[in-house]
Amino acid sequence: MTTLAFISAFPPAKGSLNEYGFHLVKAFACRDDIRKIVVLADMDDTIDSELVLDPKIEVQRVWKFNSPFAAWQILKSLKNLQPDYALYNLQTASFGDKEIPAALGLMAPMLSQKSKIPSGVIMHNLIDAVDLSKTNLAGQALRQKIVSFAGTLVTKCLLKTGFVSVTLDSFMDILSEKYKAKNAFMVPHGSFVADEKSIIPELKFRDNTIVTMGKFGTYKRLERMISAVQNLNKTIYADKPVKLVIGGSNHPATPGYMEGLKAAHKSDPNIFFHGYVAEEDVAPFLKQARLAIFDYDSTTGSSGVLHQAAIYGTPSIYPLMGDFVDVTEREGLQGYHYVPLDEESLTNTIRKSLEMNEKSQDIADNNLRISEGVTMDTVAAVQVRLLERIAQGRFFSIRTSTKRAIWLKPNFNRI
Repeated sequence: MTTLAFISAFPPAKGSLNEYGFHLVKAFACRDDIRKIVVLADMDDTIDSELVLDPKIEVQRVWKFNSPFAAWQILKSLKNLQPDYALYNLQTASFGDKEIPAALGLMAPMLSQKSKIPSGVIMHNLIDAVDLSKTNLAGQALRQKIVSFAGTLVTKCLLKTGFVSVTLDSFMDILSEKYKAKNAFMVPHGSFVADEKSIIPELKFRDNTIVTMGKFGTYKRLERMISAVQNLNKTIYADKPVKLVIGGSNHPATPGYMEGLKAAHKSDPNIFFHGYVAEEDVAPFLKQARLAIFDYDSTTGSSGVLHQAAIYGTPSIYPLMGDFVDVTEREGLQGYHYVPLDEESLTNTIRKSLEMNEKSQDIADNNLRISEGVTMDTVAAVQVRLLERIAQGRFFSIRTSTKRAIWLKPNFNRI
């Protein structure tokens, strides 16, 4: 029986990866070999009360987004806890949208490993995989070079942790080829399991509603999507308009972006700004929709929302680019594709997907089956195995494939 420290953004705070952290912690709590999980989470002044969780789970709010002291606060908490293992659930901007606090926070995994706590990292993106010219650094060539150089140093520090697991083959290739990493593994993102009581309505029983969800303003934008829906409503769907429901908030680097769009389209009753989608609202948000759209200028990692759409039987539309290709080829998820950055292609794809009811239902059914395969229970089992091997000093005996993707045994209850 072990104690696991889990370092992550965590709901009801709204930090990136909080939903993933929530579902993974629930999976850890279901394991008989884990006595206690202590979540070292982000602080959020808007939190009124914590979620009601399994008795095994304790949440401690110990670090602040954009604080240069986040790593120190995490290490201080780990010293007091003395857990058997520490597992970090991170992306490059987990600790801040400013370069210095973001980089300093990412030192925590290496430092906890050096503090004799067997530590691992689930890394959801890498600076090397991000097209910085399509982020908030667009047009700032010198700053892009500095961030790229700093990103290389940060990745090298992360690899001094016990292990780093990534969710995409393309990330594994970078760590293997550029960094010659021997302690990196590809572990699938995993799908959040729908509530057993949740009824997944077939698409024919859903309204002409399209949803999207995320933090918008940088590489995730809404202008093309809004324009595409408005054009369809003016022409093909004038009698039965398509409703676009936008869930989420501004990206920290683009304050005011959503507010500006909301003001610009306040006269259109078919464009609805839902705001932040809390964990308990995710299911009804996605189950109302015929389609979920992901209109990205670039990609930075495996999309959690794409997996959430899959478990609620909502087909997705996304550009056939970058990480979306990786996810569909690796995990078998299906969807509708369009030419990246092309509004006309997006418009036509929305129209076709709404018309092709039988194909859309086939896609939804396929994705539901895929989601039942690699669940968060599977991911939790693999992460525990990695942590155990670190603690036992038998790390390199882990069975791997030619790309060092973790070997997934059929019966994970025996891991």
